[in-house]
Amino acid sequence: MNRIIYFFSLLAVLHFFGSCQKSIQADCPQLCDNDSLQHQRKVLLIGIDGCRSDAMMRAHTPNLDRLMQAGKYSLSVNRGDLYTLSGPGWSSMLTGVWPDKHGVTDNQYETSNYTNYPPFLCRVNTKSYCYKIASIVHYKDFNDQIIQSCQSDVVLDYKEDAFVAESATNYLKNCELDIMILHFDQVDYVGHRCGFHPDIPNYLNAIESTDALLGPLMDALYDREINNNEDWLVVVSTDHGGKIDGSHSNQPYDPEVTRVFSIFRNKNTLDTGLMPYDPPIVAIAPTILEHLDIAVDSSWNLDGQAVEM
Repeated sequence: MNRIIYFFSLLAVLHFFGSCQKSIQADCPQLCDNDSLQHQRKVLLIGIDGCRSDAMMRAHTPNLDRLMQAGKYSLSVNRGDLYTLSGPGWSSMLTGVWPDKHGVTDNQYETSNYTNYPPFLCRVNTKSYCYKIASIVHYKDFNDQIIQSCQSDVVLDYKEDAFVAESATNYLKNCELDIMILHFDQVDYVGHRCGFHPDIPNYLNAIESTDALLGPLMDALYDREINNNEDWLVVVSTDHGGKIDGSHSNQPYDPEVTRVFSIFRNKNTLDTGLMPYDPPIVAIAPTILEHLDIAVDSSWNLDGQAVEM
């Protein structure tokens, strides 16, 4: 009898923990009382971890293709020659400076200098507390380490990319947000296990699956632009590429690891298509700030300059 009781008790515990997945329903942040402080220019930053440019171009990615056709893109962005890991890559993207300034050289973040070189979200908050910000990610350190010092209204992490996409879509449909940051991890996960290479079907499938997750999200964004007269800057990029053997760390001069892509698209992008030059990954933060009409202060000592949209 005791064994039977133990068995059913164990089932109850497993069911309890299995039902603890964070909600994907939108819990909208409260807006400012003054409607004039709400903004028409908005930002969606999408990070696809470990996505090589050449593999993305070979994969069937209709949602990314639409962004490239309506925007501008580079397939050989400079993500920095050193520290070919996620921590340095995402930190450079979000702060607009290289590791010698933001201090992140590995995935431990023990040497980070976000106090002097914070993520662009902190710059936005300094401009106005009325900007409503959501960070919905798979890579938990994105929230817990990189942007933890910035005041964000929605901070969520999920263990599956599908939950990231569904949660983000719900927030985009139902809430008034100014900035949304998303991170997808499946491409990197498959790359480590099967190899980062355009000749590997599993790797291409992971890219295609991620693109498919973007479909409902982008439909919601396009609807907002039409119905709400909003202008969304959409930026898609990645932290690193990888090798066919599944590695990418400590390979700072291998173009398969360091040459990655960035896509920039707003409502009325000028000079669409492949860019005539390759902006560095540190150009993303100042491009976002410029779209939001937040002037870059020279005292910030950023390494990147805004991409002309």
